[in-house]
Amino acid sequence: MRHLVLFVLFAAFVAAAPGHAQDGKKAQKFCPVMTQDEIDPNASETVTYMGVKVYLCCDTCVARWKRDPAAYADPKIIPGLAGKQLPPRDIAQAYCPVYSDKRVSSKDPSTTYMGVKVYFWNDLAKKRFETDPARYAKAELLPQLPKK
Repeated sequence: MRHLVLFVLFAAFVAAAPGHAQDGKKAQKFCPVMTQDEIDPNASETVTYMGVKVYLCCDTCVARWKRDPAAYADPKIIPGLAGKQLPPRDIAQAYCPVYSDKRVSSKDPSTTYMGVKVYFWNDLAKKRFETDPARYAKAELLPQLPKK
């Protein structure tokens, strides 16, 4: 009986711990802007969006989120947004072709390539792309490019 009580107490503690799923929802594990950066629910920056607490890895991501939340509101990364009516992204491109783990917004630097506007995480990424576009112009990152 004592083991059962200890098990129940342990299970309740684990379920209530920050970063674990609650109410049957999956917990957010990564930043929705820099998608490879893990978040720490105890230390990460947060914003509230559509009633959901969104964790961001740094102040840069907070600023980008506040500038254009629709560009980063992805239920695959922020499970709490699943099932909510989200505003549509205003561009088809989601990721920077140079820094492929970083999401982009229509407010980010851009250039025209093959008659299509391409967005970048920052000016350095844009410069790298313009120096060698064939290296970075991949269909999975730039769905708006014409098919060859």
